[in-house]
Amino acid sequence: MAEDDPLSGEPRPRPASPPRQGSGVETGYAVLGTMISGMAVWGGAGWLLDRWLDTRVFAPVGIILGMAVAIYVVVARYGAAPPSSGGRPNRDSSGGRRSRPRTQKGQR
Repeated sequence: MAEDDPLSGEPRPRPASPPRQGSGVETGYAVLGTMISGMAVWGGAGWLLDRWLDTRVFAPVGIILGMAVAIYVVVARYGAAPPSSGGRPNRDSSGGRRSRPRTQKGQR
C-alpha cells in the first residue's frame, strides 16, 4: 500500500478518463479554422511560387488544393458521429411488431 502513494512533492497520476468531447460551437470553430488555414497555407505557398516563377496560376490552384485538403481533414477527423446510447435496438433482439397476447382456448 505504501508503494502506491506518491512520494511527497511528486504529482499524483491522473485517473484515466475518456477524452472530453467539445461542444458544437467548439467543433464548428475548429472546422472553420481548419478550412481557413488550409486555404491560407496552400494559397500562400502558391502565391510564393507565383512570385518566384513570375506567373499567376499557382495561387488559385493552391487555394483550391488547400480547400480540398482541409475538407479531407475535416471529414477524417469529425466525419464519424459517435454511437448514440439510444435509438436502434440491439441486433440480438427480435425487433419488429409484438405478437398478440395468447389467451386460453375459447376466449377472444
